[in-house]
Amino acid sequence: MVEFKVQIEESFVQTLGHKQIELHLQEFMQKMLIKLSAQDILKDLESIDLENDEEWQMSRNLAWQQEKHKYITQK
Repeated sequence: MVEFKVQIEESFVQTLGHKQIELHLQEFMQKMLIKLSAQDILKDLESIDLENDEEWQMSRNLAWQQEKHKYITQK
């Protein structure tokens, strides 16, 4: 693990509190991890052709048959 040191104005720490700042930094790191994961997924999706994937088409059709009663369709 790598440790970063961040310098924060003392008045800012007094206003928000040490614990609150720490929680915000942890939330920020979690969001960054999610964004990195999303980028990896998007890269993978470029190489996947769902339109021609038979398993995906079958799953999609089964899901539609199961859920279509919830939607109004025009004929």
